[in-house]
Amino acid sequence: MVGNAPHKQNQAPLSPSAGMTGPGEYTPAGEGQGENATFTADQVAHAFDVEVDRVHHAMQGEFGLDAAAEVDSQQAQQLAEAILTDRSIDLRQAALMNLGAFTPRTDHDWGSGETAPGEESDRLEHRGTESDEERG
Repeated sequence: MVGNAPHKQNQAPLSPSAGMTGPGEYTPAGEGQGENATFTADQVAHAFDVEVDRVHHAMQGEFGLDAAAEVDSQQAQQLAEAILTDRSIDLRQAALMNLGAFTPRTDHDWGSGETAPGEESDRLEHRGTESDEERG
């Protein structure tokens, strides 16, 4: 249960998981959730803090879906881009995380960590398109 509302099985908790997923692997917050989840228009509207009619119109316009249909995480990302155009990317990502949808992070494109190039640990060296390797 989250707050006073019952927790639905296809919706992730409001605090997305992050952490170690295997030896040497790290999953940033938002990326370890919702890959196979589906969401109703009501769930999307609540997470995005918009009227459900806006979600219905976007579902119809973007995917040709009716109001009773559900969307997956990838479709929820597209809906966020279509509906939340007035919000910054971090607020769109937060809305997707609130929904419980898979949320790829823009800063994760930088490489091995959660920081911009030049701010990584000096123990890591990026070699072109190869993966990061620890210096010996």
